[in-house]
Amino acid sequence: MQQGTCKLCLQEKQLVSSHLMPRALYQYCYKDEHRPIKYGDGFLLPTDRQTQDYLLCENCEDILNKGGESWIADKLATWERRFPLYDTLTKFPPDFNEDGMVVYFAVKNPEIKIDQLAHFALGLFWKASVHPWKAGRIEPRIELGPYSEEIRKWLRGEGAFPKNVYLIAVVERPARAQIALNDPYESGNDGWRSFFTHVPGLLFMLAVGKTVDEGTRVLCMQNSPGNPINLSEGLTDKYEQLMAETVQQARKTNAYLKAKAKVDKARRK
Repeated sequence: MQQGTCKLCLQEKQLVSSHLMPRALYQYCYKDEHRPIKYGDGFLLPTDRQTQDYLLCENCEDILNKGGESWIADKLATWERRFPLYDTLTKFPPDFNEDGMVVYFAVKNPEIKIDQLAHFALGLFWKASVHPWKAGRIEPRIELGPYSEEIRKWLRGEGAFPKNVYLIAVVERPARAQIALNDPYESGNDGWRSFFTHVPGLLFMLAVGKTVDEGTRVLCMQNSPGNPINLSEGLTDKYEQLMAETVQQARKTNAYLKAKAKVDKARRK
């Protein structure tokens, strides 16, 4: 522990070591020769090191844990293609299915705790917006402007879900689920700011601003009627393409190349 100002309650407290991605999620990325692959500053490397720093007090860490992190921890996609969240989501027929876009209204499914799913996702984006998460860096990982403060209040139960904030969840089919963790990042230029983060089998997009178009707004899982959750082949295609381009453009470290060779050898057996 160390003394400092907790970013969530804004009080001077003893701070605990907080993770940008909850520790439990890293276990999804291990199997045989597989280890989590990190991308940053143009490099790819396998690493057991988790992104963490002194950010929150123990009570606020518990707020994020109970708010959604513990609920999602055992529901994501695995290397064995088990995916409890997908199984739960698809127990009911979709409410929309056209041109590769499938939408389920989570409000009809009592097993899906939409508030906890949204709390988990916004917790990730918020943590990235208030801390650099990298030694030597000063600016936060992403810039949410005034929406960061509104999200902070909502996470603590001190305010309503922020206006002009739209959170979209895309569940991948088990056969195509990417067993990968991607820290929150900004991407795209649609006339508003868009941010993405990925956990095994599940992609979140956060759009903020008064100019977000209606097509994006209606897919918001928190404040759109029905609480929609999406299965989109198109968005899955785009994410796979992005990951492929990232691997191609990055400088591969010797550790990454050795790890890849071991994985390829294991697959051929």
